[in-house]
Amino acid sequence: MIIRTADDLRHAVRTLRKQHGLSQTEAAQLIGHSRKWLSSLETGASQPPVDMVIDLLVLLGAPMQVALPGENGTSNRTETSIPAPALLDIDEGL
Repeated sequence: MIIRTADDLRHAVRTLRKQHGLSQTEAAQLIGHSRKWLSSLETGASQPPVDMVIDLLVLLGAPMQVALPGENGTSNRTETSIPAPALLDIDEGL
């Protein structure tokens, strides 16, 4: 799945958590946060720091790739800085 918006991200987190059979409490505890934090993320009530969201996605086994605009999302190119908004591509085959 390609994440373009905050809504896409919330949906991906909720879907992956449920696919792994984890409650909000269980998933949040695994990365050292509260159920309230995860609930806020999933409902859009807050926008947590990107590193916290990435920790959760890694925990849930989501392969990630940053694709710069105009890339097809399959390049393994590493950028030291990203001048434009990027897409986060999370494989649906989990």
